[in-house]
Amino acid sequence: MTHEELLSVLSEDYYLNKLSFGDISKKYNISRYLINKYLNDAVKNGIVKIEISTITKRNPQLETMLADKFKDIHFYIIRDGENDITTSKELSQSAATIAEKMFKNNCKIVGTSWGEAIYSLVDSLHGFPLESVKFTQFMGENMKYNSTAGSMRMVEKIAAKFSSEFLTLPAPLYIVNNQIRQGLYAEPSIAHTLAVAKKMDVLLTGLGTIRSLQSIPIWKENLSKIFPYLDMSRVAGLIYGRPFDINGNILNINNDKVLGISLEEVLATPRRFCLVRSKSKTQAILGVLRGKLITDIILSETLAYRVLAELNL
Repeated sequence: MTHEELLSVLSEDYYLNKLSFGDISKKYNISRYLINKYLNDAVKNGIVKIEISTITKRNPQLETMLADKFKDIHFYIIRDGENDITTSKELSQSAATIAEKMFKNNCKIVGTSWGEAIYSLVDSLHGFPLESVKFTQFMGENMKYNSTAGSMRMVEKIAAKFSSEFLTLPAPLYIVNNQIRQGLYAEPSIAHTLAVAKKMDVLLTGLGTIRSLQSIPIWKENLSKIFPYLDMSRVAGLIYGRPFDINGNILNINNDKVLGISLEEVLATPRRFCLVRSKSKTQAILGVLRGKLITDIILSETLAYRVLAELNL
């Protein structure tokens, strides 16, 4: 078999037959390092041609209008489709394309949260080798076990797309007992994951609400313990497990029950990419923008117009 033929069969097994690096390594008795090198060579030599569709359905006028009001935040406004399903699909696919570009830009560590929006983004990602990138959780699990969008499943799913290493955080999102939470931070497996998460270059997040948290029975039953002394009427949304108001102020800063890296460490991540698909999150969007809780946000025209309308009231 010639070198070109080897590149061809390896590419066919990886891209078309969906074999993992481990399976290919066993089949051809070559190392993962060489598999990654050969797949990259196949792209360089034109044996494999990867086409990533550019985002042609953006609204640059709306992006500019929002960027003028919120400096240092990157906006990606996707034109509305024929219906909500089409729009949601376009948002997810566009978000995946943007995320892939971020991963390729000298990125080493990517953190991911959970939720339906992030699940749709991950599902839309293209598979290609990215063995130099690690994917990690940076906070505990949301405990939504009746959903495909749980946190551990998410980090495994995204890492599988790129044949990359991943790190999990095998603990609940909230630990109400302060002593127990501090004790868990000393556990080697948790400490290792959090140490890596503190060095994230990019994180992917959705945007939550109190209602979305209440959809998980264990959190609904213990809401007053998770957020003691919190005035629920002030909550505009949830991000990184923390509630915030319409001006982006974190409302439980002195009673944070999240098991994960601190909010300061989260906000030190250079790129914090937020995908919003729900039309009911205008107030939450205003809060994260005013508080600069994210650096990049992708949303539909409808949501963008609603945000601008609220700003002009």
